[in-house]
Amino acid sequence: MAVTIRDVAKRAGVSLGTVSRYLNGYRLREENRLKVEKAIQELGFKQNIIAKGLKSNRSMTIGVVIDDFTNIFCTSIVTAIERTVEKENYSIILCDYEGDTEKLEQKLNFLRDRFVDGLILFSNNVRLSIMDEYIRDGIPIVIVNEDIPGFNTDKVLVDNAGASFRAVERFIHSNHTKIAIINGPPNSWVSQQRFEGYKQALEAYNLPVESRWIKYGNFTTVGGYLAAKEFFEGADIPTALYVTNYYMTLGAVMAIHELNIKVPQELSIIGFDYFELSDVIKPSLTVIEQPTSKMGEIAGNLILKRIKGDYTGYPEVHTLHTRMIVRDSVRAIS
Repeated sequence: MAVTIRDVAKRAGVSLGTVSRYLNGYRLREENRLKVEKAIQELGFKQNIIAKGLKSNRSMTIGVVIDDFTNIFCTSIVTAIERTVEKENYSIILCDYEGDTEKLEQKLNFLRDRFVDGLILFSNNVRLSIMDEYIRDGIPIVIVNEDIPGFNTDKVLVDNAGASFRAVERFIHSNHTKIAIINGPPNSWVSQQRFEGYKQALEAYNLPVESRWIKYGNFTTVGGYLAAKEFFEGADIPTALYVTNYYMTLGAVMAIHELNIKVPQELSIIGFDYFELSDVIKPSLTVIEQPTSKMGEIAGNLILKRIKGDYTGYPEVHTLHTRMIVRDSVRAIS
């Protein structure tokens, strides 16, 4: 016979309501929490999530849709999301759409058909009608990283413009004037914001914004590689290079090594995003680090708050700051 929550309550010496509150993610007094957890472990109790969902009209699942399973930035945030929501007995259903808007719509339909209680979406900057249907049906959405301007929902973003401004300013303070940028796709909100910071920094120090120093790498390793090579095909080359995401930075470094360009003696470089592989690159790169764990924690707590019916402060827009990790890839020009 299956163990029930009544059995758990009896073994723990607490009320049925106390066990129920524990299983629904509410905080108990420490003494009661320990009793309940010990009883669950001793009895081998396993909660019937399907039955619970039918009774509470909740599936206890949250849909998370990211651009690509191979994107280390997205998956780092997802790890923090899962860690946050599982504390309240929620599981995630993770999908990717590989930058394909049609596939994104299919995945959103798939998740709605699975009766997810909420959605955390790493957007591609496109507003689909199904997103409005989620909101109308009372399924909360939290947008992460890429904004969808005009879409009225909770969002967890990064101060991309401010991060870019500080990166370019670092070059300027080191007396660089030929400052190139490898940016993501022009239609991306993140790309637009990172370019805006680049532009604002140049203008703040009375330096021209020149098209010859601007290239696009589509946020891919190959794109970063090809864009970096283009900068060094002519006689007039940059002295500083700002690359606006992790994969393009890897590609740019590959091209720079292939061309035997010495960093930082011949070229100073700042990359965007910090992950462990960055430590392998020599000399060590100055990089912009995004608060991935904090982004995931905020997104997870926001979606749980809305699922519980708490819409105070709606919609919340959290814009988080980055930090610059200063290392050996920028030199001052005398």
